[in-house]
Amino acid sequence: MQAFVTQSAIAKNAQSALDAANQAVTDAKAALDALNAKAADPNTPPEDVPTQADLDAAQTAFDDATQAAADAQAAAADAAANVPSIDAALAQMANKPVDPEVTDWANGVLADKIDQVAAKLAPATP
Repeated sequence: MQAFVTQSAIAKNAQSALDAANQAVTDAKAALDALNAKAADPNTPPEDVPTQADLDAAQTAFDDATQAAADAQAAAADAAANVPSIDAALAQMANKPVDPEVTDWANGVLADKIDQVAAKLAPATP
């Protein structure tokens, strides 16, 4: 059961990292699009026209965010694949098959524990 809780917490953290990475892609794309729009708009005041260095930096940020999201997607998929079956864990503890009602109950009971372990395992944010 501990393996289920720990791996579920790891998977939860990996999903949170993926969500953050996807948001970073969205933000980087919006920034890049805004710069490109300013660069293409003939009505943009000269002091507001982005330089090529600005455009290149925004493109690099977008490319880096996209790669980070792909890496996070792979990590989340790996973490989810490593979560053992709660049915198997319950059956092993009970030495008999368990029905869906018991599985639902266990998921509910363990959800808070998974959150606690996920919080302990989460990387510290600066």
